[in-house]
Amino acid sequence: MTNAGPVHEYFAAIRRKDADALRGLFTEGAELVTLAGTYVGPDAIAGFYRDLAFTVDDLWPEPGPLLIDDDHVAVEIRLRMNGNVSLVADFFTLTDQKISRLAIYSGPPPGNAAR
Repeated sequence: MTNAGPVHEYFAAIRRKDADALRGLFTEGAELVTLAGTYVGPDAIAGFYRDLAFTVDDLWPEPGPLLIDDDHVAVEIRLRMNGNVSLVADFFTLTDQKISRLAIYSGPPPGNAAR
């Protein structure tokens, strides 16, 4: 079974808005897939968070229980952004205790998430 430590560290870094810590959690060829585009490599991924995501003042993820299957981790998140809460789902692939792929899928539009 996978140690989900990198996933927990990922959410802690998001809450701190710490792009440097995020950079260290991803493998060299890691891929981040978001609505804003696909980012490859730790520097590009850290740049996405620093330059886009972290410009949102009230960005705050509240992850639910982690669903772990070997080196894959899925989690539903209540994401607060711009005064609204929406549901998103993160799908992580871990390799050697680092994130090698993260796909982020959006749920209902902000304001329509179950509370």
